Amino acid sequence: MENTRIIIADSRENSRKILQESLNRCGYQIQAEIRNAPELLRRARTLYPDLVIIDANIEGGGVFEMAGIIQEDEIADVLIIAGNDSRQLKDFAHIFKPYTPETLEAAVEICLLYKARFVQIRQQVARLQEDMRTRKLVDQAKGLLMQKSGLTEQEAYRRLQKESMNKGMSMKDVARAVIDSNK
Repeated sequence: MENTRIIIADSRENSRKILQESLNRCGYQIQAEIRNAPELLRRARTLYPDLVIIDANIEGGGVFEMAGIIQEDEIADVLIIAGNDSRQLKDFAHIFKPYTPETLEAAVEICLLYKARFVQIRQQVARLQEDMRTRKLVDQAKGLLMQKSGLTEQEAYRRLQKESMNKGMSMKDVARAVIDSNK
């Protein structure tokens, strides 16, 4: 929480001050206070905060487009503070005015929790993709061993495993070596 960096974007100085005080009491670090929409995008791209809190009525408009850019470019998560309901709010984390400090803190914590889960899922997907690439290489190497040496699939796999253990190499590297030697 104490390392969480937040940008506050609101045209009204009093609103920014209230937000900052509430977030500081919760232990969050305010990286920047922004007064208008164009400045927000520039600063977000420079600072890469964990969360951007935007008032829906910020000067310069285009709040939903800007929030979309910030999220799509994976700059930060976005929490919009809105005065009324809008169809466009459904795409973003949001709270309505008036809000309590407890509501703000809960919304920030939920945003950060979902961000952490998203990062974990993205890492898991990357690992699974790497596992699939390894599996494809191993299958290709097995096929070559079966074709060249007349081995069964199980025997070819065991040969790759044995080679991996004997040479202290990963199955992926052994499979790649088999494929490269048969080119």
